[in-house]
Amino acid sequence: MKKISILLLLLTFISAGNTPLKAQAPAQCQDVMLQAFYWDSYAASRWTVLNSQAGEIASNYSLVWLPPSGNAQSTNNMGYAPIWWFDQNSAFGTEAELKTLIASLNARGAKSIADVVVNHRSGATNWTDFPTETYNGTTYSMGPAQICSTDEVANEPGQADPTGAPDTGEDFNGSRDLDHLSTIVRNNVKGYMHFLKNEMGYAGWRYDLTKGYSASFVNEYNLAAGAYFSVGEYFDGSYDLCKAWVNGCSNNSTTFDFPLKFRLNAAMWNGGMDLTQLVWLMNGTTPQPAGLIHHPDTKRYAVTFVDNHDTYVTGNPNRFSGNVKAAYAFLMGSPGVPCVLLDHWNNNKAAIFAMIAARRAVQLHSECNVTVNQYTNNLYVSTATGFNGSLIVKIGSGNYTPPNDYTLATSGTDYAIWTKTNSPVAPSLLVTPSGGTYYTPQTVTMSTTAGASVFYTTNNTPPTNNSTPYTVPVVVSNTQTLRAVAYNPVTHLYSPEVSNTYTISSIPTTIRVRFKAPGGWNACKVYSWSGSTPLCGAWPGSSMTLEDDGYYTYDITGFTSLPIGVVFNNGATSSTQQTVDLFTSEDKCWDAGTLTGGKYTATEVPCPTVGITDPEGIKCNIYPNPTHDVVNFTLPDNFREVVVTSVLGRQLNIKPFRDSNTCRLDLTGYPSGVYYITLSGSDGSRVTKMVIKN
Repeated sequence: MKKISILLLLLTFISAGNTPLKAQAPAQCQDVMLQAFYWDSYAASRWTVLNSQAGEIASNYSLVWLPPSGNAQSTNNMGYAPIWWFDQNSAFGTEAELKTLIASLNARGAKSIADVVVNHRSGATNWTDFPTETYNGTTYSMGPAQICSTDEVANEPGQADPTGAPDTGEDFNGSRDLDHLSTIVRNNVKGYMHFLKNEMGYAGWRYDLTKGYSASFVNEYNLAAGAYFSVGEYFDGSYDLCKAWVNGCSNNSTTFDFPLKFRLNAAMWNGGMDLTQLVWLMNGTTPQPAGLIHHPDTKRYAVTFVDNHDTYVTGNPNRFSGNVKAAYAFLMGSPGVPCVLLDHWNNNKAAIFAMIAARRAVQLHSECNVTVNQYTNNLYVSTATGFNGSLIVKIGSGNYTPPNDYTLATSGTDYAIWTKTNSPVAPSLLVTPSGGTYYTPQTVTMSTTAGASVFYTTNNTPPTNNSTPYTVPVVVSNTQTLRAVAYNPVTHLYSPEVSNTYTISSIPTTIRVRFKAPGGWNACKVYSWSGSTPLCGAWPGSSMTLEDDGYYTYDITGFTSLPIGVVFNNGATSSTQQTVDLFTSEDKCWDAGTLTGGKYTATEVPCPTVGITDPEGIKCNIYPNPTHDVVNFTLPDNFREVVVTSVLGRQLNIKPFRDSNTCRLDLTGYPSGVYYITLSGSDGSRVTKMVIKN
């Protein structure tokens, strides 16, 4: 296929010079983004795992870029060869789990960014049979007439002939290139994006492979769907071409700053540095940070990064091999919207936390002014000005002494950041790991910003500067709630409180799984695994027992880590039917859902044979019920464990706040619906009450 015409791009750039600026490239943007995945990060990026970390993530990042979330019909598939658009059951979890994650992040002030792959699409069973899907009363379908006529399928025997227009961009050799000149294609894309925004709750988009189609279509899709933020992947080190792409979509999107990415690679590598590579001359005269961020015309439209999921793959020649912390220090002290890779965050959490806190303290933004103070082979120093002060960043082994009115915010090997604020700023606090259920004791570390100290409690009382001071990591061996704050004795300001409940459990020896099979199944088998180890024999697994209540039952053993994977199937040697991949760490029941892409979805339900008793004489007054946010209830004698589940039987990570024999639960941020509060007594008895949230 033909490549996109450089002349066409440059003409678009010239003609768009006076185009008004649009909302999906926010002006003076103070956001910091987390790329919440990397290649093959199926365990680290599962929706349930990310949801368990939502508090920590949202306290540091206001944008969270999630991996492609559509059904790609494979257990291990990153989603970049999409099949279904409106089916959001993926290798990272179920659609319901994704909705919960997005809602959880949103309730904490972080916006979720969808990875939108619309350059190309794969068929369900052959090269061109795209699924017909329905959303909000509209049916969406595409076929060979919506595939570019220059696509590879045209030369494949036994495949349908594509009859769309020639490609408006570069070829993606692996799926069918969609003809964006087709009204049908564009309407399908717009419906998909409305679905992502209005049904799933996404607040913006990351467009994959934007070299594959004309930039003007991105503007059309953005205008149709509307969002807070848009960023495109125009994978090119040319400043002029990246700028032309932004102008080509009428300045209605940002783009990744690949020109800076390649300068970072050239400036810092394993065992060497040439920090002059970090500087470009604006208009040929004024030193500025390299890349799109070097010029006021393009700062606003730059998303800066050290590595992404493509470049981070082992063996990729574009993978950054230098000082990761120093590279992020450069990003946090520069214009643009910084984007942090999940694995970099997990491996350098305390250091990057301190950098983000420094950037936020002076309120740097995407269009901030920068003065490059010094730049040599081994020293780069710049001063960036935000809404609440200024930040000096120093990179390299060279010596530098900041002005006396600047305070050291953070430092490490070959990097340092100093800040000067116009008004006092409350300290930030990082507590890691997040609360949740663990099967081994957890070592909890706490970090705060310069000048502040951390104080905590373990008796579920509010912490103050008179509470236990944090000096060494806290080992949590038993179930415990840890509440912490940071306090600055000079400004007398506290950080927001961080409260985590750590539930320490032993790994069960048996997990009972139960499944109500779809109509037509005469038998049911279960295939299960932990890591790469099968737990019920080779596929299709072991036969399950049909109980009187209509559920097939099997007890899984032999696992040493959680969660375990589960697939139910009809056990047939041919025409096998099965569910999507399911995961659990405890006894669980599912009902078969709809058949999509050859696999049944499955809905978690309260297990019908595990009756939750409501002992006579136990009083549990709940008020107000229905509620809009907070619900209060009395705790009967000897009833101390409180668990909240959704109507689907999924346990929610909601911490009860106790005061004597009264409890309070905050359902703010959770969707309207029915919830169940289960109280467990020391004698093994349980009582469950229903709560309705309006």
